[in-house]
Amino acid sequence: MLSGEAVYNKDMDKRMSNAIQLLDMSAGREAARERRKHLIKFLYHQRYLTRKGLSWRLERTLGADCSWWDVSLLAFMLDMWFIRKAFHAAGYKLDYSWQDMNMGFFLRGEAEISQELYKVIRGAVAKVDPAQVKITRQLTPAQRVQQGCSITDLAQSVVRYRQGMNRKI
Repeated sequence: MLSGEAVYNKDMDKRMSNAIQLLDMSAGREAARERRKHLIKFLYHQRYLTRKGLSWRLERTLGADCSWWDVSLLAFMLDMWFIRKAFHAAGYKLDYSWQDMNMGFFLRGEAEISQELYKVIRGAVAKVDPAQVKITRQLTPAQRVQQGCSITDLAQSVVRYRQGMNRKI
């Protein structure tokens, strides 16, 4: 017998797969479908993302310049129309908040981050080594920034490598 959380997650997975199938059937070029698939995943996992935030995530994920998306209101509106339709088909309501602290797109009735992302963060926090935290506290601010940049550079190179591997398959 499945627990309540397992049934909830299974239902959410089914609803999201239905939304992505709808995007696959949408008219348009392959690049537009790929862009929309990423957008729906960003909006599913995170809340209060603005157009600029979505554009930044697309650039990092697709490895392409998406600045045209910032300029072309029509392209953005068309993408969001498809995304809203896909979320609606999956039983979600994509909305936009104009509040200063929570400005951006969000799924009405959903938590600020998805359950999956919450579990990932919780697992990562549980793995933090107290000894490493103690060492980090002894670093100067400049050393902390250097360390943060180094970690970010490493993470970005891993993402680029994995994306390259996916494209070769």
